[in-house]
Amino acid sequence: MYWRRLILLTCLLCGLGAAEPIRVAVDEWTTVNPLLMSRDTDGEAVDLLFDRLVTLDADGNFIPELLQSWTILKGGREVVLELRPGMTWHDGTPIEAEDLVFTWRTLRLPQVRAIADTVGGVASLDSLMAEGPLRVRIRLSRPRGTLLSDLYNFIPVPRRHYQMGAKPMAAPVNFQPVGSGPYRVVERATTKHLKLERWEGYRGAHPGSWPAFEFSDPTAEKSTAKAILEGRFHFAATSALSHYLVRKGALGAGHLQVYSVPQAAFGAFFLNCDPKRSLLGELALREALAELTPWQEFARARQFFPARLASSFWPPENWAHDPEPRPLPQAERAESILESAGWHLGSGGVRRDAKGRTLSLVAYEQVNSATRSMARLLAERAAKVGIRIEVRKLTFQALTEKSAEHEGDIWSYGWTTSLDPDVDAPLFTRDGYRTKANVSGYLNPEVDRLFDEGRHTLDPEARRKIYLKLSEIIWRDKPVIPLNYNLARILATRRLQGVSFNVLGQAYGFWPGKRGWTLVD
Repeated sequence: MYWRRLILLTCLLCGLGAAEPIRVAVDEWTTVNPLLMSRDTDGEAVDLLFDRLVTLDADGNFIPELLQSWTILKGGREVVLELRPGMTWHDGTPIEAEDLVFTWRTLRLPQVRAIADTVGGVASLDSLMAEGPLRVRIRLSRPRGTLLSDLYNFIPVPRRHYQMGAKPMAAPVNFQPVGSGPYRVVERATTKHLKLERWEGYRGAHPGSWPAFEFSDPTAEKSTAKAILEGRFHFAATSALSHYLVRKGALGAGHLQVYSVPQAAFGAFFLNCDPKRSLLGELALREALAELTPWQEFARARQFFPARLASSFWPPENWAHDPEPRPLPQAERAESILESAGWHLGSGGVRRDAKGRTLSLVAYEQVNSATRSMARLLAERAAKVGIRIEVRKLTFQALTEKSAEHEGDIWSYGWTTSLDPDVDAPLFTRDGYRTKANVSGYLNPEVDRLFDEGRHTLDPEARRKIYLKLSEIIWRDKPVIPLNYNLARILATRRLQGVSFNVLGQAYGFWPGKRGWTLVD
């Protein structure tokens, strides 16, 4: 009897040690290597696998993570970073100042910048030097107003494992990471599935609460709500209709909870401003398209599904948001603009100019877009004023490749703005054009100058005025047409506890974030 009871007790303890993982639905990602992140989804697991130098609290304030402290000297031209003592990588080796120097140098490599150019100002810091095992000194030729955002975007990696070859995306470490965070990958990750377990060797400032996570691409699921009810997921983004039905109590039988979270992100049309590649190199045509954006559909949908019309590149969650009201688009103005620019209706109801060019454009959108997507609604409205738009569907990866190569005229996808507006500079600057981050091919010396000025201005109010001016120029020149500010619509099982969102919305990691999630029976 004693032995039987001992065996039973042992089995119970084993069961407690193998807790059910928290299952998170995330659209396909590209890597779990923080040096090469290029999609929002890449950070979903990275923030559990790696500690940043600094992170955010729930109020959006920067707080130390890998760092114990930072000290600003010489009017902002030098910064001394002190790492926490006793910290190690997942392989047991110590986290050292030389790892930070290695990470900085790697982020400056051309083959890395071509993939992850919007990592922030980390790569452009003037110099980093290790001063002992735990101290790093940053030297700057000019003070940086972006400093804390740069440190947030600085996710160090161990120099022993992350040497970068000619083809960075092919490196095995991209899916077999050696990190510093409270979780580590079990087996080998893929772009559609990975398992994480809590790392008992973690000695950092922000540990995890739950023993295991599992991330999966939900593309094959027909119903997010059903997948959660049947236990395949505990947390997932969902459609507006499913969110609405659960919120009204018509779906979920009380087992699901919903969240509607503003994001520092928007859906947009990126327009090809290169006159050698697209007719949209002509400003008048971009102005006409802006008057054809399907805002009425957003307005009607707001009766049932909350939405926010966009009027500035930086959304309300970003401190650089421009609150000035903009006039609503009007198709009549589009016709007037086209006529004034010399584009007149010809045979077949399509406009032509004096050179005989036909006003025909190609728009690319993601393959899983709805039948009446924004690109198709734009095409319908454009046809009424004599613009022919052919809409082609691509995978998200192919879509971003087309835009990076400036192939096509219009690219329809979303964009998540950064904590600091300077990180978005490559979308609009000459430097971003060289690294292919400036997908619109938009070049304006005044924009280059203002981004440089904003980067090195320390006074917050003076910086804000600079980005308000940039907002005005971007709105005027229209390399991008923001459509609607995103709301993340989330379904989660009621078993999932600790779900919360910081003041910036769901777009950025914060502590505790997922590190504070738990499951209850």
